[in-house]
Amino acid sequence: MSIGHLDAPLDGAIVERGVLRVSGWTIFPSGPTSRIEVLFGDRSLGLAQLGIARPDVAALHGPGGAVSGFSLVTDLAERSDLGGAIEVRALATSVAGERLELGPATVELVSAPAAAADVPSERRPARRGRGRRVLACTHQLCLGGASRQLFELLDELLRQEAVDPVVFSPIDGPLRPMLESLGIPVHVTGDVPLGDATALEDRVEEVLAWVAPQDFELAIVNTASALNVCGTEVASRLGIPAAWLIHESFQLAVLWEGCSAQVRERLERVLGEAALAIFEADATRHLYEPLLSGRCHTVPYGIDLETIDAVRSGFDRAAARQRLGIPPEAELILCVGSVEPRKAQAVLAQAFDLLSARHPRAQLALVGAGDSADVQALAEWIAASSSAGRIDLVPTTPEIQPWYGVSDLLVCASRIESLPRAVVEGMAWELPVLATAVFGLPELIEDGATGWLCEPGDTAALAAALDRALDSSAEERRRIGRAGRALVERRHALAPYGTEIARLLEGALGGSLSGVASSPADAGAPAPDSRRG
Repeated sequence: MSIGHLDAPLDGAIVERGVLRVSGWTIFPSGPTSRIEVLFGDRSLGLAQLGIARPDVAALHGPGGAVSGFSLVTDLAERSDLGGAIEVRALATSVAGERLELGPATVELVSAPAAAADVPSERRPARRGRGRRVLACTHQLCLGGASRQLFELLDELLRQEAVDPVVFSPIDGPLRPMLESLGIPVHVTGDVPLGDATALEDRVEEVLAWVAPQDFELAIVNTASALNVCGTEVASRLGIPAAWLIHESFQLAVLWEGCSAQVRERLERVLGEAALAIFEADATRHLYEPLLSGRCHTVPYGIDLETIDAVRSGFDRAAARQRLGIPPEAELILCVGSVEPRKAQAVLAQAFDLLSARHPRAQLALVGAGDSADVQALAEWIAASSSAGRIDLVPTTPEIQPWYGVSDLLVCASRIESLPRAVVEGMAWELPVLATAVFGLPELIEDGATGWLCEPGDTAALAAALDRALDSSAEERRRIGRAGRALVERRHALAPYGTEIARLLEGALGGSLSGVASSPADAGAPAPDSRRG
């Protein structure tokens, strides 16, 4: 019997006209859930994220419940057409076509109280000179795509003598020694008290006291994460322009969920003050244009192709497979990224399990496992599945390049992504890519030409696309791999990316280009796609 439950919102709840979170779980006897559509009254809010860890469900219903959870988070602030008592329902469908309706939960939609506005600061003129003094604020020093992009960007800007940076982060991590190896000072403050406006103000004052004497001219803010609030607030109070590198394809209210109203107001104000915002995909840029009209630019980020090619030139695939425990005859499917519901590794594992019998040589490696409830739940599900022994959870590693070299197909199953770095790196290795058609991925991948695309949030659709890719001929994969590599060379080379960013930073300062080429084409390389909003 199909079972499930709508956990949130609760029936009779009063919901403010802001962020709405819908969550629950489903189990079908025939196999995994394929998709869950959330309805708010008679209006669809979209498909929920699947594959969320539910150890409580597993304890009651066995391993099939380990990753049975679902969630959808959306912002209702602009939905003035909705109000009063409204029913919330979740319509679940299994891969076999079974249907299950969860709910309804009747909620009362009311307007949220307005947050008090902060007083904007005065700005001062930026100091002119070569090697701009830059405060680079980032959310954490992990090995995630956004953090690694900042590292390579700063490395390239240093090579061009465009910046003299200091990196500021609330959370330490393995990126710190990598930055310090470039001669970049790193300052780590510790956790940011996002739920307490008073404690946050104390932290801002501490950081301001450290930053003020250092004569910074410009702040680079890497990600729109709320963890960057201290750095952005300090830049605002010093009156220096801020350039944001925004990677997140979330509504702002969803991205900043959990912050106090005062902190959210602060974040929206400093983002609204930004001199410019740089995005890697047009689809992400469109989310922010209402707040940053005229200051939005799309610049697909660059990667260090020289380093990748140095590894490729001497790469011994057979030896690397032996070292990583991959059988010589295996058809290896690779997924790279921190294991979490947004990246849908649990959904990918379920899709693989649906077709693994048709492809007996296929194996799946999920590289990015950490110590989390999501990883533990996924491991439990894998162990109980029919594909146990053919799906590997691999810990996060800085040595990711060999994994591209030993693989036959890269899959990005994410529900939300702007433009994942792993996809661009895989294409640089001439590895064919299957990805969900979300945000910047259709801007990069043309289905059947530079990769394959499928719809997000649908397990059956992902399984069908995976089946299509695995059924492709060796010649088709080579053709797609070569086309992907050529596209990365044209669109994602690091030097022209750095040159374009340097030009935009100088524009934010209102100064001359200080020897930096006025366009990427001047540097003798293809120009990135740069557009104003």
